[in-house]
Amino acid sequence: MDRDFIEVVASEMAAGIDAAVECWMTQIERALENTRLTTLGRLQAIQEILANYKRITGKAYLVREGTCGQKVGLKRLRSANGLD
Repeated sequence: MDRDFIEVVASEMAAGIDAAVECWMTQIERALENTRLTTLGRLQAIQEILANYKRITGKAYLVREGTCGQKVGLKRLRSANGLD
């Protein structure tokens, strides 16, 4: 496969993921900064955001600690797939 094509596709996928994560982070930030909500209301708003994420993605459970925060850059992905 053409490397340029692979990089374009990977870039588009990364941009889509970035946009989705930013959307969810914005929703969480708005819930946390909403002065009309009580502390419990803020927590419930975040729980609704999480439940919506799970519904959209079909994930009943999320990955636990140990795998969060690990960076998988495009270079590592290419290397893992023998595209270097």
